[in-house]
Amino acid sequence: MRLALQAETRNDFRKSYTKKLRNEGKIPATVYGRGLESKSLQLPLDDMVQLLKTPGGRLALIDLKVDGKTEKAHPVMIQAIQREPIGKKIRHVDFHRISMDEPVTALVPITLVGEAVGLSEGGVVEQPTSDLHIKALPDKIPTHIDVDISPLGVGDSVHVRDIELAEGVEIVAPPPESVIVMVRLPHVRVEAVPEVEEVAEAAAEPGAEAEAEETESP
Repeated sequence: MRLALQAETRNDFRKSYTKKLRNEGKIPATVYGRGLESKSLQLPLDDMVQLLKTPGGRLALIDLKVDGKTEKAHPVMIQAIQREPIGKKIRHVDFHRISMDEPVTALVPITLVGEAVGLSEGGVVEQPTSDLHIKALPDKIPTHIDVDISPLGVGDSVHVRDIELAEGVEIVAPPPESVIVMVRLPHVRVEAVPEVEEVAEAAAEPGAEAEAEETESP
């Protein structure tokens, strides 16, 4: 997938200007890589949000137009996004220039498809791994990886080694033996119950009442 985004060169790095920028609905950004000098940018926050809402937008190839000019020889990909701790609003974006004939590594999300037969057996679906680090040419990086869980019964699982990808697309991490998804029986929590019967029996033992009366006497 290839998208377009427009930005402007940023020359003012004062905190007051950065605050003013965000108040105007814009965010700072940086583009670097490919042996070229890094460049500080500013772009509309809404444009960035809309791009990320596009299916596969986080992993899309982007024709970044800076000051009205597009560096078509060096498309970019999103390298990192900084967000506010509360509200998760975007504060800064890093773009990385890439070459179409050199492999890149990207974190690709896993999408579970279907309903496991193990659910009807009383099982629950657990997904320890939600993303895979994929290495491939930029235009071969998938936007997501589908994993069909419909055949899984209780006790069944899918590992990284079970994933089949297109030629030239390689899984870098996690290791092949890592579990992606499994169907298991739910854990049963057993709470301790006071042994009421034993307490009652102890109270009924011979001499217990006499001891109580003796204690209460003046």
